Amino acid sequence: MRIFAACFCTVLIEVPFLALFGFRDRYALTVTACTNVVTNLVLNLTLFFLGSWVLETVLLLEAAVVAAEFFIYSLAFAPSVRLFFLTLAANVLSFTLGLFLFR
Repeated sequence: MRIFAACFCTVLIEVPFLALFGFRDRYALTVTACTNVVTNLVLNLTLFFLGSWVLETVLLLEAAVVAAEFFIYSLAFAPSVRLFFLTLAANVLSFTLGLFLFR
């Protein structure tokens, strides 16, 4: 159940964050929400099955999430350096808030 709570919180943080920076039409909201659901569930299920919550492992997987989300967003929107940094910032924000909420 905690995995779904983490996913829900990630969507509640990252989708409005990206909307704040212009990704707010129905298409953009759908893409960002679906992308975050998939990447968050894959991340947390991978960590669960690995049984490893070592910081290095978590950070490596979080970096993979940023790369995957940026790839998907680049396909859905115009790829740019700005989009990469927004993706990175959204993930840093949700990761940091997640540490406070779930630890």
